[in-house]
Amino acid sequence: MSTKPVIKNFLGNNILLNIVAIGVVAILLLILTLLFLNVYTRHGQNVVVPQLQGLQEEEAEAILKSKGLDIMVVDSIFKKEAVPGSIIDQTPKPNNKVKEGRDIYVTIYARNPQQISVPGLVDFSTRQAIALLNSIGFTQIAIEEVPAQYSGLVMSVEYRGKKLTPDEQIPAGSPLKLVVSSGMVDDSLNMNREFVVSPGQVRSIPDSVQRTPSQSSSIDESFF
Repeated sequence: MSTKPVIKNFLGNNILLNIVAIGVVAILLLILTLLFLNVYTRHGQNVVVPQLQGLQEEEAEAILKSKGLDIMVVDSIFKKEAVPGSIIDQTPKPNNKVKEGRDIYVTIYARNPQQISVPGLVDFSTRQAIALLNSIGFTQIAIEEVPAQYSGLVMSVEYRGKKLTPDEQIPAGSPLKLVVSSGMVDDSLNMNREFVVSPGQVRSIPDSVQRTPSQSSSIDESFF
């Protein structure tokens, strides 16, 4: 009896079974993939984003948690007239539909003003120092002049009566005082002191500044 037909029949059945098995596995993988995508994307489970503007961060967080959403503060802005901690803006916007578990990004009014570093300004001209301070948000600047050798140079920057060190941080927009040189130095010998006066005005020189006329010393002519 020949065994060739039996072997061919056996091999043919194995190939057919393999094809069927591959098809079944492919169908199962497709079904599992569709199920996974349906669960992952939460198909049909949309949540309407509520209006959060004007609410405190804690209030907004409680509302979002009840809807299956989370809150994330991405920025803060300080404003004196605003209510600290209240929400200014949100993303996504109100009434948009999102999936559960989505983060809602918000911007709030800061509870404390932003801290800004004040650069070292000693020996800067007054004009340069004021321009630089204005550019970083300091607009309330008082000037105090003190006698010094040179005129118009910054000698120190003060905040609330305290001299600031270079790059020291203070609240943004705080009032500052620049101590600058006036170019008028007291003459210890009380000689050649100059006074700047407006045209048409006469300003008397203080008695302490006036020099006593020198008295000619008597010379014994008999010496000659």
